[in-house]
Amino acid sequence: MHMQKSKRVLQSDKEAGYIYSFQPPRPESIPGPKDTPGQELWIRTEAWGAFPGLIHGFSRRLPKSLSAASIGASLGVPDCPLHTLTQVHGNAIVDIGGGEATPGLAADGMLTTEQDVLLGIKTADCVPILLVAPHKRSVGALHAGWRGTQKAIALRAVEIYAEQWAVAPTQLWVTLGPSIGGCCYQVGHEIGESLFARWGDGQPATWNRQGDKGYLDLRAINRMQFIQAGVPQTQIHNVGPCTFCHPDEFTSYRREGAQAGRQLSVIGWQPA
Repeated sequence: MHMQKSKRVLQSDKEAGYIYSFQPPRPESIPGPKDTPGQELWIRTEAWGAFPGLIHGFSRRLPKSLSAASIGASLGVPDCPLHTLTQVHGNAIVDIGGGEATPGLAADGMLTTEQDVLLGIKTADCVPILLVAPHKRSVGALHAGWRGTQKAIALRAVEIYAEQWAVAPTQLWVTLGPSIGGCCYQVGHEIGESLFARWGDGQPATWNRQGDKGYLDLRAINRMQFIQAGVPQTQIHNVGPCTFCHPDEFTSYRREGAQAGRQLSVIGWQPA
């Protein structure tokens, strides 16, 4: 499958009924990322500080008045367009070219080799996943709920990197951000059993069945997808706590329902 340098769906698997989009609110200036209160908005992967020019962060509860421009400013790149998706709980992954962001495309993942764009994934319990291939100066962002995980969106991203950019799994670095944990994420036994059978790590904390339901660690399942795909364990990181357990810091759909806000996970490169 040849990939053009434009925004297009690389793998489509849409599900009606699970669509929400990010509408940037009114502009508001907030402090920058270093030595100011603004740094408290973002959680970062410490090991990724070794990659010069990489921009990334997993937000805590996103202020309602924060605009796309202000998000870029808080990360030190006010002029970089922020690309987001209409996330549909599938495994569609999109190649993002340069230029202004075009909202509304239905997908759950983005990859790019552009140097002047930001990729943003919205979550409120699902797993936000950021990827980087430093030698290619390529980045990616994925949204993995249980449906996207069941459809192996993490594996699909690794496959696309190998097929389209000749990036081996050993050349990828991955961080799984704040999401609902196995302590709080209750699902039907058929969901938990199916995911654990395919990508379980053998740990009771990853899938703890209790009758017809159980508690599932969705981050651990996605981590195993990357490991099975060949990404070294030392290059896969978890950052941030359970979103359900920390109402002062994070929004949670399971806790707040339809009124829940969103966290935003962002990645890109400093403009050349």
